[in-house]
Amino acid sequence: MDNKMEKLFEISNLQCSYDKRGYRRIVLDIKHLIIPKGKKVFIVGESGIGKSTILEVLGLMNNTIVSNDESSFVFYDGERPVDLISMWKRNDDSELSDFRRRHFNFIFQSTNLMRNFTAYENISITRMLQGYDCKSSFQKASQVLKDLGLGHIDESRMAQELSGGQRQRLAFARAVIPDFTVLFGDEPTGNLDSDNAVNAMRLLSDKLEGLKGSSAIIVTHDMHLATSFADIVVKIKKVSTGSAKGDEIRSHGMIDQDCEFTVTPDRCHWNNGSRSFSTEEFEKFLKHEENE
Repeated sequence: MDNKMEKLFEISNLQCSYDKRGYRRIVLDIKHLIIPKGKKVFIVGESGIGKSTILEVLGLMNNTIVSNDESSFVFYDGERPVDLISMWKRNDDSELSDFRRRHFNFIFQSTNLMRNFTAYENISITRMLQGYDCKSSFQKASQVLKDLGLGHIDESRMAQELSGGQRQRLAFARAVIPDFTVLFGDEPTGNLDSDNAVNAMRLLSDKLEGLKGSSAIIVTHDMHLATSFADIVVKIKKVSTGSAKGDEIRSHGMIDQDCEFTVTPDRCHWNNGSRSFSTEEFEKFLKHEENE
């Protein structure tokens, strides 16, 4: 990471696991990860490698953390670093909820829209919860809907009356309309065609420009979208344990310094300190790695 960049998250020697029939299986091993402020970070990798798990960890959605004396998981809130391992250990739901509310916003492939609310109400509620009034929130919603090609939807239209693709764009609008420190997205454009996916990512890029210092962390299988819009791509490695001598061979994801690729200002090259690709080569590399 460029020494001039301010840190947002810093993680080292942290493992993530799920309890499966009483057995804690490691699914992701984070040796080293630094995410800077003010960037669009895309996380890629094959299915089952731990992409959703890293979002759960960073977004404080699910405590899968396995820590030891060398583990570190820090969020930089202004000048005051926050030890997120300690926060989880306190097991205070109100503290965790308040922290998420103040800093994070989320968007998923499943829209989770409120069926009995209008499209405008679904979009505006996140902004109104931050203290903005209904009128200004609806005005903001109107502009965002236009940006996403949904300007024809009026204030009385119910969310359940919209098509699947329209509801996906509605969920995207709901996520970007409030202020946030970090927006987490798990395949947020997965149900959109390529043109609408590009429009959605352009809207997110404009939002981050306006908020100055806010960040987005996006999981995606769309490598072209990643290389087109990301500032940083984190490529999760696949690590296998066990042997062919009778031990069960298991795989899990791993993130270390080599997993973090940064684009040059002209967006023509990507590198991780030891390897360098043109953007075209990098997209092919990511697609090949995912299909291995």
